[in-house]
Amino acid sequence: MDKGLSRLVELLNARGASMEEMVRLLEEERASIVALQAERLQAAVEQKVQVAARMEALDGDCRRVIADEARVRGLGEATLSPLLAGNPSPEKTELAGLQTRLSTLAQEIKGMIADNRRLLETSMVTVGRSLAFFQSRLTVAETYGNSGSMVERSSGGILRKEI
Repeated sequence: MDKGLSRLVELLNARGASMEEMVRLLEEERASIVALQAERLQAAVEQKVQVAARMEALDGDCRRVIADEARVRGLGEATLSPLLAGNPSPEKTELAGLQTRLSTLAQEIKGMIADNRRLLETSMVTVGRSLAFFQSRLTVAETYGNSGSMVERSSGGILRKEI
């Protein structure tokens, strides 16, 4: 295997490791959301930002190496699939395996992000409804009385303002 492809395999393996770390952090994020542990959730989000930055840097490196290899081989398209088609069998097998692994991880991450987003949105709706309920019980309503002037009514709810 030539030096460029060796570097590409190395970068794709590092990219896979960072994606596996992201999966772990998304699982941690989900557990934090379900357990309603805001501090744990914040820590997971901070770590996700760091891993995402590493993933972005690796993506840039992979794109550069793929573009260089495509240029060396005279391929017009600078993606991994054309490189696979133009390589001998051992290199093709290894790169195809990495491509499949990365595609699977990307789909898993995408699904986990969507699930976590739905969990957070549902939690926020529940919090909003709870706040609206308590606010309706604690708020004194101003309305027009029979004579047409503004009057204050007590909330008449189960909670009082003193609480």
